[in-house]
Amino acid sequence: MKTASNGFATTGLFILTLFVATALQAAGLSTSLGEVVVENLQVGQTYSLKQLANVRLSVANNSDDSVALKMDILSPDSSELRKGSSQIPDISWLKLSPDNFVLGPNEIALSDITLSIPDENRYLGKKYQVAIWSHTVALAGRALSLGLGLKSRIIFTTDTARAPANKIVKSSDASVELVLNPANLFLDDVEPGTAYDPEARKGSVLTVSNHSGHEQLLRLRSLTVGNSVATLTSGYEDAPDASFLRFSENEFVLPAYGTKEVKVYLDFSRRTEYLGKRFMFIIHASVVGEKVSAGVYSRVYASIK
Repeated sequence: MKTASNGFATTGLFILTLFVATALQAAGLSTSLGEVVVENLQVGQTYSLKQLANVRLSVANNSDDSVALKMDILSPDSSELRKGSSQIPDISWLKLSPDNFVLGPNEIALSDITLSIPDENRYLGKKYQVAIWSHTVALAGRALSLGLGLKSRIIFTTDTARAPANKIVKSSDASVELVLNPANLFLDDVEPGTAYDPEARKGSVLTVSNHSGHEQLLRLRSLTVGNSVATLTSGYEDAPDASFLRFSENEFVLPAYGTKEVKVYLDFSRRTEYLGKRFMFIIHASVVGEKVSAGVYSRVYASIK
């Protein structure tokens, strides 16, 4: 492909999660940047997500025609707010550069995301949400026959206290260039009391890929939806216990551009209240030992017999 031109943790430690369970698509447009969560930002600071964790907004034109693309920053509707977030007080806190593109077939728009938080105590200990709407507009001299668009979401928290200047992190070698496959794993006819092996039953294993140019220590965790920033899929209940889902390895080193297969096991206890229900788990892969903890999600859907 071508690139087109034109809750809170310890102070000083950032946690960044890139939610890419599935790439967002809108007909001829797609982006892997579905949701970004950044925790423990300091008031009075400006952050580049590229410098912080190598995060940029990328939108691909998958059509056979050229398109004009515009990226707009929006305050989310109350119905779109997630996990106790509030609307960002002012969308001018977020900047995109650039935010207008003309993309040929198979070209990708790349935009840097910058977030500035005013130096005011009233913004300490908050959780805010902001949206980016990437959409087609009319090319010069042409009418727009069909408008396409998709939204990305950024959730960020501010630390409850001001950090000393020497503890403020503005850049890192961390990268969210991690990929989990499959993005969605469906486990059918799970028998309570018996370990379910997706590889034996369906030939499915989890692959973890490091698309960055440096070696990374990675950790796998099973999470309930309630302990993640994911959205519970309609028709499913949150997992009753994250420990029901486990892995052959929980921590390992991946070389630059390396991929590793990990076996997944699901073991529901034999309890009648689980019978006939459908549950959702979250797999979280994250880097370890960086000032910025970056990670990605995959979803597991279990249907109990």
